[in-house]
Amino acid sequence: MEAKWLEDFLSLAESRSFSRAAHDRHLTQSALSRRIAALEAWLGAQLIDRSVSPIRLTSTGIMFRGQAAEILRGIYAARTLAHGHELVADGVEVVRMSVVHPLLFTLVPNQLRQIRAELGHVKAKVQAVNVPDGVRAMVEGETDLFLAYHHPHLPIVLDPNRFPFLSLGSERFIPVSAVGPNDGPLFQLPGDSAEPVPFMAYAPGTFLGNVVEMLLLNASRPCALQRVFETHLSEAVKAMVVAGNGLGWLPENSIAREMREKSMTFAGGEQWTTQLEICVYRSSDTQNAAADELWGWLAKSAASNHP
Repeated sequence: MEAKWLEDFLSLAESRSFSRAAHDRHLTQSALSRRIAALEAWLGAQLIDRSVSPIRLTSTGIMFRGQAAEILRGIYAARTLAHGHELVADGVEVVRMSVVHPLLFTLVPNQLRQIRAELGHVKAKVQAVNVPDGVRAMVEGETDLFLAYHHPHLPIVLDPNRFPFLSLGSERFIPVSAVGPNDGPLFQLPGDSAEPVPFMAYAPGTFLGNVVEMLLLNASRPCALQRVFETHLSEAVKAMVVAGNGLGWLPENSIAREMREKSMTFAGGEQWTTQLEICVYRSSDTQNAAADELWGWLAKSAASNHP
């Protein structure tokens, strides 16, 4: 059996048309028909009822459709794992990096370019994570470096003796809104209880969501906010705010262009802002020489930023 036979079958099961499935699969109709027939011969069962139009799956075909999708998912996953293993086996020095989503759009692209220029033999394999998944990956040895925000009131729970960290800098976390009349914010803190400000919120329990709650609890005056949108992703908050749907909090580096182009503006006083430290963590138990080298490079970079 060949994986492409399964892909052909799933395409045909979706379209219920040999001509449409052949077009989608970039095949002639006769070639697709032969491959479906080959799959049926291999299985020893008929999957397609060709006596009706549009065609339909037989009872065996209906049962096999889910199995075919599951088999393909396993094949694709195996290829991904094998490719990652092949990189290491062929002598390429790979560093596994877990990065929280906001930093994936701001700090990491430039950092990877510098790594490629200065440490060309070291390859970074980057995965976007939330903070709990990044911590778990560090503890379970599934990643070499973990790049995340840190706040002293909301520390990441990793033993510093086992998981040392470097500070790579900091940025402000600020409330922002789309620009309204007279270049002012369309929505502004603290809001009015008679007409609460629509709030683009982070999901409960997320790191940035906890930072927002900390700011609101410690502010000198209450805010009138109506939670009308909720997400795990800062990019989703950004898109909603730029579109004029409400007010939200974002890391300042992630909205530098929008602030410069005046499609977004500051929407509250300093009492509703805080500094987020950018930290990179590693395990003291790692045996990855490439991770050791990259850690040293990051340490030098951090030292130059904090003379």
